[in-house]
Amino acid sequence: MRSLVYTSTQTRPITDAELAQILAVGREKNSALGITGMLAHKDDNCIGIIEGEDDVVHARFEQVRIDPRHTNVQVLLDEPVQQRSFPDWSMAFQPLDPLVHGVPGFSDLFRPGRPADPRFGASRARNLLDWFRMHPLAPLTNQRTADAEVPRTRAVNGAITALRHRGVVQFTLGSAATWAEMPVDEIRTLFPTERALLAATAERWTRAIAGPLEPLASEKGTVAYLHALLVAHAEEPALMELLASSLASAADPNVDGADYYRSAYRQFRDRIRTGLEADVRAGREPGTMDPIRGAEQLLALYDGVRLQALLTTDTDVVEAFDRAAVRMRRGWAEQYEQPRYWDIPVITRP
Repeated sequence: MRSLVYTSTQTRPITDAELAQILAVGREKNSALGITGMLAHKDDNCIGIIEGEDDVVHARFEQVRIDPRHTNVQVLLDEPVQQRSFPDWSMAFQPLDPLVHGVPGFSDLFRPGRPADPRFGASRARNLLDWFRMHPLAPLTNQRTADAEVPRTRAVNGAITALRHRGVVQFTLGSAATWAEMPVDEIRTLFPTERALLAATAERWTRAIAGPLEPLASEKGTVAYLHALLVAHAEEPALMELLASSLASAADPNVDGADYYRSAYRQFRDRIRTGLEADVRAGREPGTMDPIRGAEQLLALYDGVRLQALLTTDTDVVEAFDRAAVRMRRGWAEQYEQPRYWDIPVITRP
């Protein structure tokens, strides 16, 4: 086991959306490699801690060293360790959107007054991270923004926390008010019903997760984007439950908010269709694939595995999606033929 600590300077400013994308995609890659650690940003300065098997750590660091987004890369520590100081891979940075705090892997490590986590124990890597936090050239403060004080934002954040703790069925305006630390009457003036607050929460929560991943559609393709979206949703089961509930509501036109949910779903379907059209033009998908039919098939798969995961305990949504998507894409490269499933000979009785 090895621990490597490095510092670097960004060659250009990186937006919160890009940082969140690095978090979402990098977390999956590092988990697959058995790498844990921490990546902390403040303005142009960053410090990274990579932990794992020796050759994997050095290979991962080499990718950082040659990354054009980094310059002045310096190794502060490279030594064998008996155990990991960081049991997971996470990032700490100063986001503008308070919802980023809820993205899986985000660390509020640098909140002023935050006590040290006793699980980490004493380590040289940990001491270097503490130095980075306290260094006057790179203090990560994670300050609350003015947006965090907006009552609607506080109400939605409270709703997200309530959903994570008790789910959709037991959700109430009162539970959202408790977590938002707001009077329930104040929330009721903003959102007269639970459905109204849930609709706003679904919209903001999905946007916070999907927004940073959207560049993947143009870089890697629509299927890769949906894969990354499933990875992010799989780590937020409360969000998947909320979206399933919203789809059920959209099926009844008499339910408040049904029109909104149907409109949002159509927009999502249109984005997938236009993404597949771009994939065909870029050569990522075959010209024999009809983007309209392809979007229907992809969304049937995407929605289906999410629903299965809510109803079963043995469904790995990401693996199920990947396996089926591979076969689906092979089929797109072939000319479509009408299936003959029902051409079964009729057995006549004497």
